[in-house]
Amino acid sequence: MINKTEQLENLKKEITFESEGFYPGLADEQNKTILIILFGNIIDEFISGTQQDFKENDYINLIASNIIKFDIYNLDTEDREYVCQSFEKIMDAIELESSGGVLNQWMYGFNP
Repeated sequence: MINKTEQLENLKKEITFESEGFYPGLADEQNKTILIILFGNIIDEFISGTQQDFKENDYINLIASNIIKFDIYNLDTEDREYVCQSFEKIMDAIELESSGGVLNQWMYGFNP
């Protein structure tokens, strides 16, 4: 069984903003490269968190402080969904069941 750090490292290769399933991929090639690097850096922060024995609230705060970094890219709905799904993959890797409403708030503007 691979550990959390290995799972997170593997995610760096998976988050590509390329077309897959119903997701058409990010149209802006320049932003695609920037967003892949951004996600790599975010994943590094989560790796650091696992090494520091972060608790649930620490991870939720990490999600909240990082997801807003995507606001400046004027992503369309499909790209925003891809970002949320990518954060959900990170959550799965660190065994975090909930973002505490952070993802819903960012995606939809409210927390149900």
